[in-house]
Amino acid sequence: MGGSLGNVASYLNTGAEFRLGWQLPEDFGTSTLRPGGDNNTPGTLIHDTGILRAHAFIAADFRVVGNNIFLYGNTFKNSHSVERKDFVADIATGLAATWRRFRFSYAHIYRTREFRQQSDSQFFGSFSLSYRHTF
Repeated sequence: MGGSLGNVASYLNTGAEFRLGWQLPEDFGTSTLRPGGDNNTPGTLIHDTGILRAHAFIAADFRVVGNNIFLYGNTFKNSHSVERKDFVADIATGLAATWRRFRFSYAHIYRTREFRQQSDSQFFGSFSLSYRHTF
């Protein structure tokens, strides 16, 4: 569950993720591409044990949208805009693997239409390769 409050975007969201794999990491799941999101492993640091951890995932995120300045125009005065859809959903599927301090992940995301004049839903991908360093 979460949300955003601001002049660029305001929304409330909720979602869930299901993972199936080998040596699942003790973390909060694989974050897909979204504002303020990353694709790192925020959980327990896995020391250099050499254990390969890999999993497939499917996730859903549902948002009730208050505003999105990029689609609905200026918050405080009349400007170019489109007629919004109040409810937007993302469905993501993907793969993730962690080995030592490295993490690779790929997610393929389906997003429902965000405004009424939009002809089709969107499909896009998110690829991430990261390294975790401790001080």
